[in-house]
Amino acid sequence: MCLTCGCMDAHLEMGESNLTYEDIKRAADENGRSVAETLRIMEQTEDKDREQHANEYVDGRTA
Repeated sequence: MCLTCGCMDAHLEMGESNLTYEDIKRAADENGRSVAETLRIMEQTEDKDREQHANEYVDGRTA
């Protein structure tokens, strides 16, 4: 779950909404990409979205 909750265990399932390595792997496989490519795309998408929706990334605020 280190992908979203910060526990630093990428394979531990903690709740219904947190992302595990296996979730990213399934998405990568579905799109014909590697996990590394998928994580890079996610970072690029975040960068673009931050530019367009900066208010959604302010600490303490929800979208």
